[in-house]
Amino acid sequence: MPRKSSKPRGAAAHGPVGLTPAPRPALKAGPPNPSPAAAVAEAEGRKGPDAGAAAAAEALERLHVGPAPDGDPPPALEPEPEPEAPAPSQPPPVEASSSGWSAAGGSLEEEAVRKLHELAEADGEEVALTEEEAQANDQRQEDEICALEAIFGDAVVILDRKGGQRCFQVHVHIEIPDSIDVSTRLSYGDGTLKYGATSDADDDDLVYKFKVEHLPPILLRCLMPASYPSHRPPFFTISTYWLDKGMVSSLCRMLDTLWQEQQGMEVTYQWVQWLQSSSLSHLGFGNEIVLSKNDVTCDTDKRACLDDGSPDVIIPRMMRYNETKHHEAFLHAIHDCMICFSECPGVDFVKLPCHHFFCWKCMQTYCKINVKEGNVVKLLCPDTKCEGAVPPNVLKRLLGEDEFERWEGLLLQRTLDAMSDVVYCPRCQTACLEDVDNEAVCSNCLFSFCTLCTNRRHIGEQCMSPQERLLILEKRQQSGRLQADQQRRIFEELKSLKEIMKDCKQCPKCKMAISKTEGCNKMECWNCKEYFCYQCNRAITGYEHFQGSCVLFPQEEIDRWEMQMNPRVQRQVVAQAHAEMYGRHGQPHLCPTCRQPSPKVGNNNHLFCWACQKHFCALCHKPVPKPAQHYGPKGCKQHTADP
Repeated sequence: MPRKSSKPRGAAAHGPVGLTPAPRPALKAGPPNPSPAAAVAEAEGRKGPDAGAAAAAEALERLHVGPAPDGDPPPALEPEPEPEAPAPSQPPPVEASSSGWSAAGGSLEEEAVRKLHELAEADGEEVALTEEEAQANDQRQEDEICALEAIFGDAVVILDRKGGQRCFQVHVHIEIPDSIDVSTRLSYGDGTLKYGATSDADDDDLVYKFKVEHLPPILLRCLMPASYPSHRPPFFTISTYWLDKGMVSSLCRMLDTLWQEQQGMEVTYQWVQWLQSSSLSHLGFGNEIVLSKNDVTCDTDKRACLDDGSPDVIIPRMMRYNETKHHEAFLHAIHDCMICFSECPGVDFVKLPCHHFFCWKCMQTYCKINVKEGNVVKLLCPDTKCEGAVPPNVLKRLLGEDEFERWEGLLLQRTLDAMSDVVYCPRCQTACLEDVDNEAVCSNCLFSFCTLCTNRRHIGEQCMSPQERLLILEKRQQSGRLQADQQRRIFEELKSLKEIMKDCKQCPKCKMAISKTEGCNKMECWNCKEYFCYQCNRAITGYEHFQGSCVLFPQEEIDRWEMQMNPRVQRQVVAQAHAEMYGRHGQPHLCPTCRQPSPKVGNNNHLFCWACQKHFCALCHKPVPKPAQHYGPKGCKQHTADP
């Protein structure tokens, strides 16, 4: 049975999935299956139209839909479970190996041990050792494994100790910079996504590229013979799924070289260290890793254990592993809440699918306030520049049972109200679907009614207008044929409908009634966030629509703004109103320049035309360029009463 060391090693002792949670569970909106654009994807299509390239692009979009070969990822938005201490007789769970084998015990581990023993038997008989040499090798092997467990912690798992031979495996995590590009050429044929040609001259392939911060580990399995380290090296296999056979075979030969350089010494630590720090440079990878298909013509080392998977399996597995490790790092780190600016560990944060995160208390208060006020549409990410929604499974954990039921009810009601073909039964208020003939049948009480007048459907008759309906209701009110509550409800409903149809416009997308009180003609529906023109009631995206027959600002709106912002214009409007008033009283004072009437303020004969901005005299009706020369003993009097 496999055995794992009980020696802790910092955070690594918690395993790859769980952390000891704080008083509240850590929430993480499971990493959304990233699209090629979100994963820094780049696609180079064919130069001309081709169905093959289009099919490859569609297949590429489905890369992240299929389940992981080594098991489903942790469910999104679930709290990280507290790891239980494993019993001594049971192997604890560790990270999934790069070949899809886990260290939890089973037939796959037995198969791996069997293969190592086959390699040992194929190598020939064991070297004859003296008792002193055998004891020395045994002690050195035990010391080496203890050192590996102390250094690499959970990454080292003992597989077998039968027959005095130690068999173990090490998950080698490759050291990379902050991030590294992974690219591959893809082609689509026979209904599956395959690796394309390595030549850049093939224009029929797509180039897919994405970034990762963590590469899946390389699994190194070793079997220590009794003659190690004095005479022979350990027998080993290397497993991975994202490198081809030629590359893994090259790594095997390099481990042989390291043994030859220090024969007779312990070598497994040097192997692991070299795989961690130098394997990528040895394979020729700099700032980019290129995935390619296995070359069937190359000589493959029998110690190279590979999963010959297709790219639509390998690429999502690499992305899921990267997201898992990224989440583990998030849980370990200390972060600042952008609402309350307090510092908390990652387990006390709620991480949304849009990758924004906030502390538990702030998110709980934010969600409860919005649900209490009925703002289910505005229940978005608290970041002001983000429009991502808060997932329902996050809300279920943040809200109480009653609050979550209220949120569900409000959301359902808002959704039904926004549907143009949903009406309510006038008897039991059950939501019903309206057909093309404006009729509906209640699924609860089976009442068949007209959706226009909410009466029994009138086959072969035209439904009455709202005005006719109001007249009938008034007559029924006088005769007392309706109950007071029913009469008031129907009467108010029809009056509201009449006012809405007179002063409102319907959103072209969700048909919600919208009224404009002021501002421009570019409207935004409060229900579905659709933009439309209030003048022609058409859906729009930008302001190009107002370059045609529709105007952005109505003239009355412009006049109102000018009066508010420009006192001079306001005085002109007032003067014009006064002039019209004086004109109605038979005392107009027409401007000699533009012939527009202007009022006389008090007894002052010096008038200012509101239209052409000219000064003139109310007595002689001549322009007055210089008032000091026009009014005086020899000219007109400036102040006289009107006759």
